[in-house]
Amino acid sequence: MNTQTRTSSASLARRLVAGFTPPALPPCSRRALRFHLAFTILYAVFEGITANAPVMAVESMNATDVQLQMPLAMASGGLFLSVLMGSVMARRPKKPFVLAPGFTAAVAAIVMACMPTAGWFLFMLGIVSICDFAMRPAVPSIMRIVYPVNCRSHVSGTMRQYGSVAFLAATLLSSALLSTASVLSVRTLIRIEIGFGGIVCAAAFLCFRMLPDHGDGSGAEADAVDDPQTPPLQAALSPLRDKWFLYYLLCIFVYSFSNLFYQGVIPAFFARDLHFGYLQTALLIHIIPSIAAFFCGGFLSTWFERTSIWRSFSLVALLWGLDPVIVAAAPYSWPMLILARCLRGPATLGSMVISFFTGVHSFARPGGNTSRYMAAQFMVNGVARLSAPLVAAFALAYLSRRSIIFYGGLGILGASALFLAPDKRSTVCADSHRDELPVEVA
Repeated sequence: MNTQTRTSSASLARRLVAGFTPPALPPCSRRALRFHLAFTILYAVFEGITANAPVMAVESMNATDVQLQMPLAMASGGLFLSVLMGSVMARRPKKPFVLAPGFTAAVAAIVMACMPTAGWFLFMLGIVSICDFAMRPAVPSIMRIVYPVNCRSHVSGTMRQYGSVAFLAATLLSSALLSTASVLSVRTLIRIEIGFGGIVCAAAFLCFRMLPDHGDGSGAEADAVDDPQTPPLQAALSPLRDKWFLYYLLCIFVYSFSNLFYQGVIPAFFARDLHFGYLQTALLIHIIPSIAAFFCGGFLSTWFERTSIWRSFSLVALLWGLDPVIVAAAPYSWPMLILARCLRGPATLGSMVISFFTGVHSFARPGGNTSRYMAAQFMVNGVARLSAPLVAAFALAYLSRRSIIFYGGLGILGASALFLAPDKRSTVCADSHRDELPVEVA
């Protein structure tokens, strides 16, 4: 009995440790992970600072609800640009398609720090968002190149875990400084914080530049193996001939549209309807979710390795959808608000792992199709990002911010059900099996 107890305790301890550490990796990908993790932490600091930008615009520049929708709508430009870039990069090395928009985002942030009005300030934030999404189609390919099969979700989750800690620290420090600043000095402090964020962003992409062009992952992905006889247009349309991927895109649209329908009004809801200041707003929007993501996200991402893409995304959407529903149902109850934001933390991390790192691995074979499938996903996401804020801006004339948050949550819960529906009927392969299959000729 004692032996069984010790064995069970050791097994539990290993599982707990696995939730906070990366998997065992070969030498090349282990070295790459150090630079990748440094990039993730530095870029998370940049994101943590700029995440307060909408609240900065509301509190210090009197941004209107319609102006707050501008960065979300502009981000769709980056998503549509990513459709073109996904096709262009399919047969080329992927790192330049990350580095170019990355350094552009750093410059845009420095320019943003100099903008005197809410409109121009949020416009430059939109430029940063465009650059962020423009680089995304290359990320799943780089994960496939650098890291072995059966550990990519775990690696991605670990990076996002520690990125969430850096994001938390940056957001908290930024908010605390703004909360204690005088009315006259807050605008100067905003310029300093955003400008510093731009410098950190540039440093992050210098670290990213150190990732290997050929790692311990898929050689076909590294060489961008493709059929040279296939016309580029026909190859670009290959994701649209995958029926399960098309259904996945439908789910992605419902999920993204519902999320973006309410996302733009959250800062104004907390700041104006609930009369929260910088620190309280940052606590609910960023800090509590980041803490929850750190403690729960690693276990969630390791679970992704053992289950289907449908179950993975269904659980993520369920956790995400409960957040706005609870916030809208009980906005004056701090315990309920904290519960809602705790659910949001692992949902955010899991959504990033699936959406930006490993999700398309379940559909696309290694080679040129990885970035093409990712481009198709971003095209759908771009439609959602363009339409949802515009619909929300129109709906604000008839609905309260609280109602918009509630209806957005209901839509995400509907997406959770859609994701789960084909779980037992789908023939989608696991990532590891995809890497063993021959490259698909488009």
